[in-house]
Amino acid sequence: MRHQVTGLRYFCKSTRLTELGWYRGSGKHWKRHLKKHGVHIDVGVLGIYYEKDRCVAAAQKFSAENSVKANPEWANLIDENGLDGAPGGEAHPMFGKPHPQIGFKRPLVGKHGADNPMWGKPSAMRGIPKLKGKDSPLYGRSRPVGAGKKSHPVIRMGDVEIRYESVAEAGRALGKTTAGINRCCTGKAKTAHGYKWRYAEEQT
Repeated sequence: MRHQVTGLRYFCKSTRLTELGWYRGSGKHWKRHLKKHGVHIDVGVLGIYYEKDRCVAAAQKFSAENSVKANPEWANLIDENGLDGAPGGEAHPMFGKPHPQIGFKRPLVGKHGADNPMWGKPSAMRGIPKLKGKDSPLYGRSRPVGAGKKSHPVIRMGDVEIRYESVAEAGRALGKTTAGINRCCTGKAKTAHGYKWRYAEEQT
């Protein structure tokens, strides 16, 4: 496997042919790498083996030729033997070694109680009123010219045709919602609020 973003490689085996399309490997270092950089990987197949001895020989040969354990271009912590992962107990390559995260401070995100750096301190927003209505700095400001969705003039069909400069204006004039008028103008409904509606530019 090869990560498309970082280029890091990982050599592994799977015992099921159906896993070849979605298997992402099981190495701890490799899985942490995928979690950090995403699962965008390219998968290649060295071979398909039905005999244990041939599988072991091929895995050991590939591991030795590419130095997957020592080469920083590979995420393997041990040489692949085609049978299992890292052994337990004293045979594990990390046995007796300190955890790589020891000494690293826990990030501030997610800390609760006395561990949170803001523990016992007042909120930075305390005492600051929420500005609404006329107190808001945006009150009275008009929409910039050309901003927002373009308005479409509409015509209310009936005994007397009435033109409105926008669907919103028609809704305000009738005291009704604009959803039905929009549906009528787009052909999804025949009438809205007792009238037929059409966009002005559609009239001939």
